[in-house]
Order: sequence, then structure tokens, then C-alpha cells
Amino acid sequence: MNRRQLLRMVASGVSFASGLWSALVPTPAAARAASRVRPGDPAWPSDADWDQLNQKVGGRLFKVQSPLAACAPSASSADCAQVFKELKNPYYLGDEAGLTQTLGWVDAWTSQPSAYCVAAQTTDDIVAAVNFARERNLRLVVKGGGHSYQGTSNAPDSLLVWTRKMNAIALKDAFVGAGCAGLYEPKPAVAVEAGAIWGQVYDAVSTKGGRYAQGGGCLTVGVAGLIQGGGFGSFSKAYGMAAASLLEAEIVTADGAVRTANAATNPDLFWALKGGGGGSLGIVTRLTLATHALPEFVGGAFTTIRATSDEAFRRLIDRTIAFYGEALFNPHWGEQLVFRPDNILSVAMVFQGLNQQQAQAVWRPFLDAVVASPQDFSVVAAPVIIAVPAQHFWDPAFLKNCRA
Repeated sequence: MNRRQLLRMVASGVSFASGLWSALVPTPAAARAASRVRPGDPAWPSDADWDQLNQKVGGRLFKVQSPLAACAPSASSADCAQVFKELKNPYYLGDEAGLTQTLGWVDAWTSQPSAYCVAAQTTDDIVAAVNFARERNLRLVVKGGGHSYQGTSNAPDSLLVWTRKMNAIALKDAFVGAGCAGLYEPKPAVAVEAGAIWGQVYDAVSTKGGRYAQGGGCLTVGVAGLIQGGGFGSFSKAYGMAAASLLEAEIVTADGAVRTANAATNPDLFWALKGGGGGSLGIVTRLTLATHALPEFVGGAFTTIRATSDEAFRRLIDRTIAFYGEALFNPHWGEQLVFRPDNILSVAMVFQGLNQQQAQAVWRPFLDAVVASPQDFSVVAAPVIIAVPAQHFWDPAFLKNCRA
């Protein structure tokens, strides 16, 4: 199948995923005809069945208990207060199998934990979980970094495949994918297991390896989910979408097969993984990504400006948008300009490939214009524009010393 054929299938209402993943994620019509088995149904697996799965996955199956259960007896208890304090920590969210990035959307869904979880450490663990769910018609969900704001990294009455502990990272000086020899030139790359988060990848690739891998701006975002979702990051204007760096993937499809996907082997599956959505076509176990030359400097620009009136705020918005188009809409700059209530502009930008003096020169005309109109604008937080050697930008030890 080529891309044109794939598009024809989509246009005719036939999902590409149907041949790979429909056994676990059916179409709405199929779901109505054969709904998933739930606890209390006669076909729900027995304790002996779950024990058998537990043996296959090396004792890594467990019942999921949400930390939010501590709030059930009393929402005002100290234990409940501690849970809500921890919910502000994204690392805590990722390390708890039963939690999702948000607690729900009003009138849409409420976060609920899965029934059982396989804390996978190997591809074989995932194969065993996929086969178990398919054979018993169970709901199956996947959690890697756990950054799904739609709560899809858990689901009630489901079996969860949790890849958090599959986080090995290996640098490759000259990677050639399976079946790609003679067709594509070797490239510097990094092989990343599905449970790794971008903070770990940046530390391995940039801090230790002196290269760059295009990923997410938030360090706790999961690598696998971002790549499968396309992945726009802080420096995508320079390096492209995160998915554009994908060279090869290992994936377990709904039939329990372990498949390699790259430009020469299963190329349509490979193409679909680069933006088809996390878990849509199977459970990715490993991704190999091209790496890029690391710029000399990376840095950030931060300030907060308040307009004194609604009319002044409209002028500030106009000036900011024009400034962005003239000076920031280029491969050097990324991240956020946020217009907030109370006539506030919040600047939290990052840049690459500029030194500190160059970055300050970019912002000087805009900031000078703000200061020159005190009747219209006030600087709430003084501008901070700083650059650091790029190899230290994601270096935990360096950043800790800077804060100290």
C-alpha cells in the first residue's frame, strides 16, 4: 500500500488502523455489536487467568489503586490534602499508574484508574498483555509519559500497559534501519525505549552526547506519545516536528506481532506512526530518532508587561504581533507570548543559535518602545534575557548550581 492508496481508504471511511488495531480499538459500529468485557460480566477473567498473565510478565501485573482514593473517606483529611499537593508535580503523575495529567473535563469525562496494570519492562511483557486483552475482549490502554490531557492513559475497567520502566537510551553514531542498507545513508541517532521522557533524552543526547534531539519543551513529556502525535516543540521552527526525526520504530500490533517500521520495512505503518496518535496503531516499544548538531548557545527571554488601559492593551497586542512577525518568526525563537486578563503580556520565549548579546539586541527595540510610553505600559517583571552553552541547557547538575 502506498500513501495515495491510504488516502483513498481514509476518504472512503476505511481506517488504516482497522487492519492492525481494530481488535482492540473497534469502530463505533463494531463496539455496539460487541462491547468490551467488564468486571462482573461472566467472561471477565478469573483470578486464575490474571495469575497466569502475571506469571507471563514476570510478576509485573498489579491491581491499580488511584492515590485519589485517599480522598474518598474525607476530602478534608491530611492524606487527601497531601495527594492534591503532589498532583502539582508532573513527575509524581508519571510515576503513579492510576493517575492522568488532568482530573477530567467538565461534562466530558472524569479520570478513573484502570482495573489492572502490566508494568512492562520488556517487549515480551507487552506482547503478553496485548494477547491477553485480545483473547478476552478487554479494554486496553497505554501509558508512557502520561501527558495525555484527554485522560487516555487510563480507562475504567481496562488493562493498562505501563511502559514507564522501559526507558533505556542508546546513542548511535551511524544508524541504518532494518532493510535500509544501501538505500539510505547512515545517520547519527538515538534509540529510545517507550517509557522515556524528554528530560532523560536531552540529558543523554545533549548533556552527555553533545547533540540535539527534537522533542518537547516540557521535560516530563513522554517521547513515544509526542512522536506519535507529530510533536511540535520549542525549536521545531529550526528542526521540524519531532516525528520528522523518526527513523525506525518497534511496535506491537493487535495480533501480538512485534514489527519493525521504517522507510523500507512496513513503510506505510512507519508513515502513519509519524502523527497518527499515540497507541492508535499499536504499542510502540522503541523509537530511533535522528539527532542534530547542537547549537553553541541556547537561552530564554522573560518579562511581564501591563497596559494601563484596554486601549493601550490593544496597541500592545498589535505591537507584539508585529514584533513577532518581524523578529521572532524564524528558526531561532520558540515558546510563548501570552495575553492574560488584566491587560497583561507575559513573555516566556526560548532561543537557540544566538548568544546573549544577539538575543538582547533582538528585543531592544520592543522593550525600548515600552519603556518610552510609561503612561501606557508598565514593566511588572524586569526583562531577563540570558544564554547558556547549549550542552548545559538541559544539564541537571548545571541548572542546580545556577539556582544555588
